[in-house]
Amino acid sequence: MQVITEKQRNTRRNILMNLLSELGFKSIKAFQKSEKLAQDGLFGIVSYNALYKKLLNVVELQNFEGHYFKQVYPKNQIVWHHSAGWDNARGMYDWWRNDGVFHVATAVGITDDGTIFRGFEESYWAHHIGMKHLNNLARNQQSIAVEICNWGNLTEKNGKLYSWANVEIPKNKTIELNYKGYKFYEVYTDKEIESLKYWTLLNAMRFGIPLAYRENEMWQVSQKAIDGVAGIYTHNSFLSWKTDVSPQPKLIAMAKSLADYEKR
Repeated sequence: MQVITEKQRNTRRNILMNLLSELGFKSIKAFQKSEKLAQDGLFGIVSYNALYKKLLNVVELQNFEGHYFKQVYPKNQIVWHHSAGWDNARGMYDWWRNDGVFHVATAVGITDDGTIFRGFEESYWAHHIGMKHLNNLARNQQSIAVEICNWGNLTEKNGKLYSWANVEIPKNKTIELNYKGYKFYEVYTDKEIESLKYWTLLNAMRFGIPLAYRENEMWQVSQKAIDGVAGIYTHNSFLSWKTDVSPQPKLIAMAKSLADYEKR
């Protein structure tokens, strides 16, 4: 990780200082002191890891070695997914370990209560996009991906709503969107959205990924995403038949707020 200092005038420094300010710290050294780190004012990977754990409730999974590529590539895209499954991020990684598919996963999964389950460190990579396109390999290597534990689109039967696995979803956990031919979706929880926000900010700061909200690039196939233009995207940005993540108002509001952290 490239070191950040308070004297710099760039968006990485601004994101950092805004995050520290939210936590009540006026300087990098003040944060380092609170974490019992060397108080040198140089924000590198050690300080970053401390801030990561300060902002997020993280469960580090120890049994996922060998199911991702332990290779480091420059990162320029963040891609949001949802899992289309139960609220069980640990179980999601268990599935990936045993599904017989080679190295398909995301770095983290987020459960309903906002807990981050981390399968591997974000500088490494795994397949997660699935395009039949020459750019597929490069996009997987150069992006960081997250799965929100969420069923996604739902089907209505006899006045009740069901997932693709025929699991009934209570109506108070759903939202009407009329997106890509589906009327109803499982709603993202406030805690999921909050954790997604801070996870995205942390990785954008670390890797220098721009945070501007671009509606046309997030909710339909984007040539910019496919070509590797830096930024925040969703699975929809790469594949027309995908519905993750879905454009829910609270999620969009959060996405629009991210760029404010680049200002100081």
